[in-house]
Amino acid sequence: MNFEDFRKDIESRLISKIEFELQEFNFLPYSFGSGLLAYQINGQNHKFIYDGRENELTWLKSKTHQKYFGSDFSEFEKFDGLIISDEVLWKGLKNSA
Repeated sequence: MNFEDFRKDIESRLISKIEFELQEFNFLPYSFGSGLLAYQINGQNHKFIYDGRENELTWLKSKTHQKYFGSDFSEFEKFDGLIISDEVLWKGLKNSA
């Protein structure tokens, strides 16, 4: 799975259960497949940053009701690779619902 596939996977799981707005998407296939993906979900910003060289995905969350640009993000979770289970995804989004 590359970062573009990761985006499609996340969006397919979100679209049926929760409203979201894409804030930013950058995929750098020639930079080890790294990328950045950000959504606003019920007033909270969620940012996924993938370091393809290290094969590490970091999930950052902002405080609620902050504009995307200028948000203060804090690290929520780190993963090896581009797989997030449904349980972890919905747990991380729980405060956004």
